Amino acid sequence: MTVKNLVKGTAVIAMIATISHFKSEIAHAASDTAQALQIVQAAIGITQVSDLDFGTAVQGDAAKTVAPGAADNAENASFDVTGEPGLAYTITLPSNGTIVMTTGTGASANEQIAVDSFVSSPAAGANGLLDGTGNQLLLVGATRAALLATQVPGSYSDTFTVDVVY
Repeated sequence: MTVKNLVKGTAVIAMIATISHFKSEIAHAASDTAQALQIVQAAIGITQVSDLDFGTAVQGDAAKTVAPGAADNAENASFDVTGEPGLAYTITLPSNGTIVMTTGTGASANEQIAVDSFVSSPAAGANGLLDGTGNQLLLVGATRAALLATQVPGSYSDTFTVDVVY
């Protein structure tokens, strides 16, 4: 056997070993699958049922507080909160000083009445919890400032926002 034949033989053996190695790797390849998943929850909603009503008062009356209470009544504001059954949610009420009821043009101090100290039942923060049907009644109260002795007679109003979020 010549050196040339020996080199050719060694090269052939090396190629066979390399091909066997690659076939071996391919033979050991594997694959699998996975699912893409998504759960869609009912959107949270809030619907106003009744207004916050401080009633009728005379000029110079003291401040008045309306408690949220445990049930809808003639004074507290109430909202129906709806969404995914059994989920907790967060309630955000207006900050102090954010609403001022006005009458007429509301341009002068005696045509304005501040409303602050908003409270709710369930309490503001991460305290709401939808029942098994996805509902909860949210009640809101606040404090109306004392009326000036020179308060302009008339109907006073302003709007306020209550936010709910999962």
